[in-house]
Amino acid sequence: MAERNQHGLGRYVPQSIKREIRRRCGFGCVICGLAYYDYEHFDPDFKDAKAHLAEGMTLLCMQCNQKRARGTLSALTVTRANANPKCKQLGFASELFDFGPDPIEVKIAGVSFTDCNVLLRVRGEDILSFKPPEEPGGPVLLSGCLTDVTGSTTLKIVDNVWSAGEDNWDVEVVGPRITIRRDVGDIALQVRVCPPHALAIEIIDMEVHGCFIRGGEEIFSYSFDGVDWASICGVSVAGYHVGIEIN
Repeated sequence: MAERNQHGLGRYVPQSIKREIRRRCGFGCVICGLAYYDYEHFDPDFKDAKAHLAEGMTLLCMQCNQKRARGTLSALTVTRANANPKCKQLGFASELFDFGPDPIEVKIAGVSFTDCNVLLRVRGEDILSFKPPEEPGGPVLLSGCLTDVTGSTTLKIVDNVWSAGEDNWDVEVVGPRITIRRDVGDIALQVRVCPPHALAIEIIDMEVHGCFIRGGEEIFSYSFDGVDWASICGVSVAGYHVGIEIN
């Protein structure tokens, strides 16, 4: 794949342009709504583009991008989908976590969970929980609802299918990492997938039932008033029904 086109335009797209495209497209493929995507020139195609212009670019998943490259998906269809993105119609972009049948290690900030039915419970509500495979050899099933500090849902997970609402300020997927921002440099949630055995919530800043939860790479903290915080770090929890319960 050529790094520059006939006009000398490179493949690097400025972050501000990418963010504008993501937000306009609803954070997923405009054709099918999947949340793993590429940035695609369509008006004109990259080979004819003289600049990276947000209005001439869109989001396509790998499969739809391949159809475009093979000539089985027309520029007209992409143009129509760009004007009415699938994620905007649905209200969210979604994808599937790739887990296997064995217990999954989940790290939330400074706490590691293995083989726990409920990872985090706050005032009686299960925030993240696993169910066993529905059939032999099937994947374990993760479900949960992660919010921001206002209580608005940032990431919803139902039986390994995760979805990010198009009302988020920004949702960026780069490689195995999902980052949800409230503003430039203000990360509400950052998740890294390590299929098929692990998932890491690297950054979390949420509120649920009046409990504030924060976490970075090493420390998990919670508070009921936003002033006095309790912290947990370097802890591994294995084989419990409930990993952490906050009341």
